[in-house]
Order: sequence, then C-alpha cells, then structure tokens
Amino acid sequence: MTQPLCGAPTKSGKRCQNKAVIGTSRCSRHQGSWSAYAVEQRKKKEAEAKMKKIRKKR
Repeated sequence: MTQPLCGAPTKSGKRCQNKAVIGTSRCSRHQGSWSAYAVEQRKKKEAEAKMKKIRKKR
C-alpha cells in the first residue's frame, strides 16, 4: 500500500506532492493549525456547534 499525497492547494495554484501524514489527509506543512485547510475545518466545526446550540435553545 502506498502512502497518499497531500493534494492541498499551494500558493502557485498546483497541488502539493508531499506524502500525507499517516492517519490524516494532509502533509505536515498543510496540517498545521493555521493552514487554509485547518482554518476551513475549524470554521465548519464552529458553525455546526453554533447550529446545535441554537437548536438546543428552542
């Protein structure tokens, strides 16, 4: 089994060709807490949590 590639978009507009960290879909460079991918995931989780909180209040 081969290790998957990161595939995150780079500044040049191409896809990252580094190998992904085992257990994740991104390489160590694009997995960080302030990478575009991580920020997008965090915003998605926060939006879901906010919706759950709104639903719970009703």
